[in-house]
Parts: sequence; structure tokens; C-alpha cells
Amino acid sequence: MANDENKAPFYKRWWFWLIVVIVLLIIIFSAGRNDEDNKDTTNTGTEETTNDTNNKTKDNNRKNEDNDTTKEESAAAKRDNSSAKETTLNAGKFTVGTDIPAGRYVITGEGTGNLFVYDEDGLPVVNEILDKSADMGVPNVTTDIKDGQEIEISGLNAVTFTPAKTKLSNKLTTGTWIVGLDIKAGRYNVTTPSGSGNFFIYNNLGVPTTNEILDATGEMGVKQITVTLEDGQQIGISGLNEVDFTKK
Repeated sequence: MANDENKAPFYKRWWFWLIVVIVLLIIIFSAGRNDEDNKDTTNTGTEETTNDTNNKTKDNNRKNEDNDTTKEESAAAKRDNSSAKETTLNAGKFTVGTDIPAGRYVITGEGTGNLFVYDEDGLPVVNEILDKSADMGVPNVTTDIKDGQEIEISGLNAVTFTPAKTKLSNKLTTGTWIVGLDIKAGRYNVTTPSGSGNFFIYNNLGVPTTNEILDATGEMGVKQITVTLEDGQQIGISGLNEVDFTKK
């Protein structure tokens, strides 16, 4: 009987199963450690990729901001407005070059009244109702006035001419604007948030290529105009407090 017990198969021995359990525990423990290491590696790689992407996005944003700033500085440099001096005029008639220096101005008035600017042939190049409250007219006009032109002010005690600064913008007000200096060239949808007025685009020869009545409600004119702006073109806006250009 003793010999039969000694000859029992090894897999029926207690020490065999102890070894099996130990080996299984080692395998399970090792597999768990590998999974954690893989997760750490994956997370680290994902974080590094995300950080790299975020850093590249920030760099691109900085470059775009720098480019916009450079373009604005370049636009300002192309328009010399050093001759313009802040001037206040009362009701009456005045000559540019005598009563006020030529230049580009933002024109505002106290109260409500009429502002006219006539060229050397006596034709009106500006014909606006100035109204500080913007209820009966526009609060300001931005335009260039040239030597020899005549200014006529009616119904206003004081009209202030402030030298205009040049900067690129997708929101323009009543006045005259140059593509490439005041707004970037491109294709836009043009709208106004309120009111009704005239919208013009002139080519380099001064010929109007767009002539529309822009109306926020669409009752007295069109609600939207799609245009392609090219460097050097002039935009004319009349009777509108704000015109928005949305890039297509």
C-alpha cells in the first residue's frame, strides 16, 4: 500500500497544486502591471499630443494676430493723415484749406442738422443729417475733405472734425472707405442691423459697380448684398449707422 501511495500521479500531489496556484498568481499580477503601464503610456502619449495640438493652435492664433496687427500698421502707413487737425465749426459755409486743413475726419455734431461737402464743381460729395442721438440721422460721418472743397453746416451750433485713425474693420459707418485700408479684400455678405440707407462700391475709375438701398427690414430696399471687394475700390455708405460685412 505504501508503494501505491508513493506511485500516485504527480497532479494528485498537494505540492503540485500549490505550485500551480503560485504560478497563476504571478501571471495575474504581471498582467495587471502591464495593463497599468500601457494605460500610463497611452495617457502620457495622448496628453503630449493634446498639448502639442494646443500649443500649435496658440502659436497659429498668435501668428494671425501678429499678421492682423502688421496689416493694420501697413494700412495706416499707406494713408498719410498728418495734415488733419481737430477743428470745430459752427453753422455756415467754409472752405477746406482755409478754414480747416484737408485730411480724413470723423465728423460729429451737437444736436440735429445738415452737413454738406461740395467738390470744386459744386456737386455734393457729402449730404447727411447729423444727429447725435441717431434718431433722425447718423451720429457721425467719416470721410476725406480736400483743398478747395466747400463745407456747409445748417441747424447745428457746433460740428467737430476729429482726425480719423486708419484700421481694418468688418463694421463700417456712414462715410467713404477704401478696400485694403479700411476693410480687407474678399467676398462678403453685407447687411445692416437697423435703418435704411444707400450702399455704393466704386471701381478704381470712380464708376459705381454696386448701387443699392440697404434696409434692415427689407421693406424699402434689400436686406443683404453679396459683393466681392478688391483692393483700391471705394465704398460709400449714406444714412446708415452701421454696415456689417460677413466673410463668405
